[in-house]
Amino acid sequence: MKKKHIGLLLIILIIIATFLYMSNIGKVSWAKESPKTKYTKAREKEIWGKVLHAENPALFYGTPLYDLAKEIASGFGNHKKIEELINEIPKEYINFPENKFAMTIGQFALETKNMFAIRKLLDKGLDPNLITDQLGDGRVLIIDINRSFYGQAPESLGTLEYMIKKGANVNLISKHNMFKTPLLMASSYRLENVKALIKAGANPHFIDSSVATFKSPLSVALKYKHINIVNYLVFDQKVDFRTLKYPMDSKFHPGEYEILHNLREMFFDLNTEDFKEKMKLVAYLKTQGLDYWKTPIQERYKNNPNYTQDYLSKY
Repeated sequence: MKKKHIGLLLIILIIIATFLYMSNIGKVSWAKESPKTKYTKAREKEIWGKVLHAENPALFYGTPLYDLAKEIASGFGNHKKIEELINEIPKEYINFPENKFAMTIGQFALETKNMFAIRKLLDKGLDPNLITDQLGDGRVLIIDINRSFYGQAPESLGTLEYMIKKGANVNLISKHNMFKTPLLMASSYRLENVKALIKAGANPHFIDSSVATFKSPLSVALKYKHINIVNYLVFDQKVDFRTLKYPMDSKFHPGEYEILHNLREMFFDLNTEDFKEKMKLVAYLKTQGLDYWKTPIQERYKNNPNYTQDYLSKY
């Protein structure tokens, strides 16, 4: 009976070993295929059992970055192992972009929110200014780290500051990104990032005249309703709100200053800090000849039961 159990166990082990061997053969073959072939949903599922998303280490399979990518994505925070693997990376691979999402290993570390790995990769020579354009969205570390998704990670602000210390261009322009500069991206999300970038030399007065929206840090902050960032730019950085006007041929508010209508779109509970900051700006604009209280409230808000007449008279 015992010999039967041992025999059965050996058969199972042989089956498992054969499966793993054939699986590895398939992966090796897959890695040599063209991106157009290997990155179809059907082919990815055949080899990996699922579609490969941006946080999957398999994107680097077949390169010296694969083991590092697995460690970075593991979530266990084995800093010693990560540092050892980074030290072993061949120089030519430190800024190597994989072929599906055009990510370097540094951008992959950002995708998985591994800030420790990013800092060590920067020490190794990772270029925070490298723009990878294969997808047309202009992936670049110094811009992407200011996205709200990554800002939630611990040490993200410190990593941004370290990136700047390592030579990141805080005024870099990526023509393919909706938020073309690091400061434009930061203005959509976080005051601390805005301050860090401006302290490092980012231009708070930047204006991209080629686009209608998201053309300046102030326009972005207004669109995303970050009154703390708006006031920092207007009061601390002396950004001129007069640079933002609706075109004369605009369907809505032709020739008028955007800031008044943007403020009308900011709904804060009365007596909160955000509301007080808004009223501070409203009072300042009055001294500059712009009367917020004369700016019409849209009918859709007047007829919305969530906003009482008393609230609309004060907000």
